[in-house]
Amino acid sequence: MPLIILLGLGACSQYEFYTQSQVDFFQQISRNTVDILLVVDNSCSMIEEQTKLGDNFDSFIQYFEASESDYQIAAVTTDTADALSAGRMLGGDDEIVLRDSGGSLIDSVAYDRSWGIPEGVAMSLDPGSYSPGDNDRRSSWCLASEPYGAGDLGSPGAPGPSCAGAAPPSPAGTDTGGADTGGADTGGADTGASPREPRSGEVLITEFLPDPAAVSDALGEWVELFNASEQTLSLAGCRLGDSGRNDFALPEGLLIAPGEYLVIGRSDDGAANGGLDVVAATGGAFTLQNDTYLLTAETEGAAEIFAEMVAVGTAGAGLEMGLEGAHLALSEPRLSEDNAGFLRDEAKLSLIFVSDEDDMSPYALDDYERFFVDLKGEDAWRDPQLVSLSAVVGDQPPAIEGQPSCSSASGEAAYGSRYVELAGRTGGRLESICEDDFSGLAEDLGLLISGLTVEFVLSDYPDEGSLSVALYETADEGSLIAELERGIDYSYVIDRNAIRFEEEQLPPPESWIRVEYELLATGASNVEEEPSR
Repeated sequence: MPLIILLGLGACSQYEFYTQSQVDFFQQISRNTVDILLVVDNSCSMIEEQTKLGDNFDSFIQYFEASESDYQIAAVTTDTADALSAGRMLGGDDEIVLRDSGGSLIDSVAYDRSWGIPEGVAMSLDPGSYSPGDNDRRSSWCLASEPYGAGDLGSPGAPGPSCAGAAPPSPAGTDTGGADTGGADTGGADTGASPREPRSGEVLITEFLPDPAAVSDALGEWVELFNASEQTLSLAGCRLGDSGRNDFALPEGLLIAPGEYLVIGRSDDGAANGGLDVVAATGGAFTLQNDTYLLTAETEGAAEIFAEMVAVGTAGAGLEMGLEGAHLALSEPRLSEDNAGFLRDEAKLSLIFVSDEDDMSPYALDDYERFFVDLKGEDAWRDPQLVSLSAVVGDQPPAIEGQPSCSSASGEAAYGSRYVELAGRTGGRLESICEDDFSGLAEDLGLLISGLTVEFVLSDYPDEGSLSVALYETADEGSLIAELERGIDYSYVIDRNAIRFEEEQLPPPESWIRVEYELLATGASNVEEEPSR
């Protein structure tokens, strides 16, 4: 007999030798489709929290994978002061910053999605722009056109052609292609002096590949440095980083001669990195962001991109406006231009706010709630699962007004009252930003958003020893997947009278769970009572 027919009998009882038996049937949810927008505080006190968030991508998405969810993840910041970036989803935005051992700037490059860097193509600085300040302009850079190694385009460790198509400059020591080195003091050409650290503008970033095609990002990303001075310089202790989580110290003994090009890459294995001659391998300490602003289950290297995406820096405005940042991200013209493809008609919408301050957005909570819910139409007002707002903030009101909501080794957090209220209104998750480890809250958020059911409440109280649980692929009794073992495949939660599955045990989407058990005798309970006094 098909199980689908038996579903109506779940509440029936059979009597045999005064023992009542019960059979409950449950179905796991179907495949979930969800768009997730992370709104991350980028003010000066948030660097540790951004790092903890980035480190827990796997914890966050484990339930999406278990539920085979069709998910998209994007991120914006709480900074709405800059009209050019407010509400613009992050991705393809990164910096390459070279500093000396004392933290002074030597050179930097910042790029974003508007640069249009294709997969497998390096960006090459025009030799006519070998000057501090010139290399932050897109017009100073051109797409590499010559293949190297395994087939990506670029000239790592060698001069590149001008963007106008002229021949590369001579690699001879003092020939920089006619470039103005910005009047920097090169210290003269005293080659007998001990190599010193470079000063501002003496070593330039002249080429980089953020998205190799021939090999993985984890092996093939690279940055080229050029010595524009007339003196051999020591790069030992200089640091290659960005405005977020990246920080790599160049190794002892690393020298760069006048007019020399050096390549810093993710891997120094030429057979694996696409054919690069790398003088210092950064591994995961220095990564370059791809031109990706929507993460999906198919995104290669998603964990690394996510970590870069949420490492939004700490230069944002001091008035954090998370709700307004999300509002701008999901409004025109952003929604059909920079953020195109994020909001899908068939998907649920989940917003997650991460901040150590309360929201200072200009409009009332009712206005923001109405805007976000209306994005999914009238049905969203009847079905609370279509839109949810979760918050990782100071989650408890302080005992004394004006005092912190919570504190941790990372610092203090103000009470996020506006985020807390909207999370409550929409059935979202509320988590404390003061947790030392974000893995637990990442799991909780991932589970909520995935829509998976982990606990199934029984219709009556069982004799625990009689529990028999089986998993079926469909509602047909011939589709048995397995008989499940308590303590290994599932657990029984006494105080909630439910069977529970952990992450690695979760029934797959649309599968059926059959629970058979004998009822406790009348008046009996699985819950231990305190002894009478």
